Amino acid sequence: MGELREKKEKYQPMQIAEEEGKPESRFEALRSAMGASEIAMAAASWATCSISMTLLNKVAVGRSHAPIAVVIVQMLATVGMAAGSKNVHFGNGWRLWALAVPPLFALMMVTSMIALQYVTVGTFVVVRNLGPIVTLLIESVMHKPETLTFDWRSAGATGAIAVGVFIYEAKEIRFSEIRFSGVGLIFLIANLGSSCAERMMQRHLLAVREVDVSKPALMILNNGLGALFSLLVLIIASPQEMHSLYHALKFKRGTGISLVASCVVGCLISYAGLWLQRLVTATSFMVLGSFTKMIVIAYGIVMLGDSHGFVSVFGAVLSLAGSYAYSRIK
Repeated sequence: MGELREKKEKYQPMQIAEEEGKPESRFEALRSAMGASEIAMAAASWATCSISMTLLNKVAVGRSHAPIAVVIVQMLATVGMAAGSKNVHFGNGWRLWALAVPPLFALMMVTSMIALQYVTVGTFVVVRNLGPIVTLLIESVMHKPETLTFDWRSAGATGAIAVGVFIYEAKEIRFSEIRFSGVGLIFLIANLGSSCAERMMQRHLLAVREVDVSKPALMILNNGLGALFSLLVLIIASPQEMHSLYHALKFKRGTGISLVASCVVGCLISYAGLWLQRLVTATSFMVLGSFTKMIVIAYGIVMLGDSHGFVSVFGAVLSLAGSYAYSRIK
């Protein structure tokens, strides 16, 4: 019996090794590696576009003083580029998408531009970085994905992001100087809410309902209908912006270049965003958004001479650590 047991114990590791070497096991490992690589590529693409878009929008809006008009031009450029694709397919679910997502998309884009006219950039960043916490709580309660973990580690990681950015911004602009005008507060809340709702709605339709619509078609729906909603807002609230944009393009050097560049990046970010949201949860998407903001802040410290004291650097590192911790949990 002892010899038989010893032979069996020797055989088991060999059997496991043989099974691990089977084509099926190698195929599963390869597929898993390819999936992780795709997520990494999608995340890197979206993060690069997001950072570039922030900087280009700042230049374009600063030169033109026409935030809504700039958004409309960017959306129309995206529609034109997407329409030229050979893979424009409107299948099952496109009507539901058209009713649910473009209004939220337009609201998110317009309110983000307008809010920056009434509050400081630091205040805007602090409030927007509450997004991961909001989406984490809502996803956990309403339609919890299998890959979403809601525990003290997840809450701690997302909390670290918000607290870290708050510490940095409070030190940078001094807490006593943060100004919440009534109008600015309204647009900030609207932007935070519409941003979370838009990401969660897209995630739900892409990953849960699995609409049969190609990426170029989704871009056309988001930006085409979004441009119509934004145009309606412009006509009602700020009709003078079209003249301001025309004047800037004609008389202010560099306005056209910055606007065209922002349109190109806007097209790329729409595609990258849809690609990424097929692969990750809405909360993970918001966490990556927080991470890109920290990169912009780091760029300001290194290249533009922004605040680099111990407290500021601690806040930046804390937020980066929160993003890394959440990615490890996922």
